[in-house]
Amino acid sequence: MGKLAFFQELLAALEEQRPAVAATVVKVEGEVPGMAVGSHFLWMPDGRYEGPGAAVLEETLGEVAPGVLAGHRPRLETVKVKGGNITLFLEPVLPEPRILILGGGHVGQQVAAAAKLVGYRVTVVDDRPDFANKALFPAADRIICAPFTTALQEIEINPSTFIVIVTRGHRYDYECLRAVIQAPAAYIGMIGSRRRVQGVRERLLEEGVDPQALARVHAPIGLDIGAETPAEIAISILAEIIRVYRRGV
Repeated sequence: MGKLAFFQELLAALEEQRPAVAATVVKVEGEVPGMAVGSHFLWMPDGRYEGPGAAVLEETLGEVAPGVLAGHRPRLETVKVKGGNITLFLEPVLPEPRILILGGGHVGQQVAAAAKLVGYRVTVVDDRPDFANKALFPAADRIICAPFTTALQEIEINPSTFIVIVTRGHRYDYECLRAVIQAPAAYIGMIGSRRRVQGVRERLLEEGVDPQALARVHAPIGLDIGAETPAEIAISILAEIIRVYRRGV
């Protein structure tokens, strides 16, 4: 892939909000056919790969690139290939961070407001017209008034999606978490008391949901800062999301 074609593909990924990893060869040790310092490659999570020397690097990029996306940070990586070693500079190409708020109550409203302050795109879902409207969410990029499970079938969830489950009851918490638990989201958080959260987890475990998938759910949601009011809870949630976005933990 020439430099022009590489940057055209990179621009398309950015414009279409598609995650990818851009790789640049910075060092070649040994005799590696088709590899030269300055060569560019683009790896995409759906398995597509653009660049020269596919037989040499495609499998290797598929092993290391997911970690670059998950960490949200560039890094140098030296990999062994047939004929020698190649050092790559790997950069995550990430869509704009999006917060998906499931629940239009007081906490959801405050989360939406705080998320816009830090520059995130915001989507709100609630099945009640009185809670899913522009009057309550004036800055939201998208508002969906529909049953949660119906709406979630139409929403794309990718590694730049941060899901905030703040519904009005145990039943809806369960439905939402069940619908998104296997999604490749960067973050899934669910509000509720420890008892309420444990009840949802136990029900999902009984249904055969992978315990490792449940272990990545942040519940109760937010950093423990003693928050009590909806605004304070929203700040604790955004603080946790920012930590995950910036540090990957």
